[in-house]
Amino acid sequence: MSGNTIGQLPEFHGEGDDWNVYVERLDQFFEVNDVPETKRTALLISVIGSQSYKVLRDLCHPTLPKNKPFEELCELLGKQYSPQIAIFRERALFYNARQQPNENCTQWYGRIKKLSVDCKFGDNLEKILLDKFICGMKPGQVLDRLCEENETLELQHAVDIAINKECAST
Repeated sequence: MSGNTIGQLPEFHGEGDDWNVYVERLDQFFEVNDVPETKRTALLISVIGSQSYKVLRDLCHPTLPKNKPFEELCELLGKQYSPQIAIFRERALFYNARQQPNENCTQWYGRIKKLSVDCKFGDNLEKILLDKFICGMKPGQVLDRLCEENETLELQHAVDIAINKECAST
């Protein structure tokens, strides 16, 4: 790690913070600052809040966290602070979503994209998002225009068509 640090890491406070997002940022911090494996455990311990450290210490007992590998500490914290996802609840929310009357196409796409995050659709995500984008759309000219397309329609093209049609209609 060089003398000039790029970026900064906020403390991880535990409850209320998203551990998965924090680890992604931590990995990028390590990457951009060339943090060697040998320093990652110490850096993690130094950037988590005192309450999170107490929890981590309890999880590691009888070993101190400083004597555990970075990956193991991340796994322990992940189990503690990553909520269990009820996959079918998430999918029910996704599939039951409908475009609201005051919601434009961009907002609608953003909402279903966000709803899909915990659905674990895997390689089917793009096709499922396309179906949901069109089938959950409010009735009107935009939906009518999208229904004119054939089965080769791709998600980004559908979003572009919808935005263009929406702009032309206002």
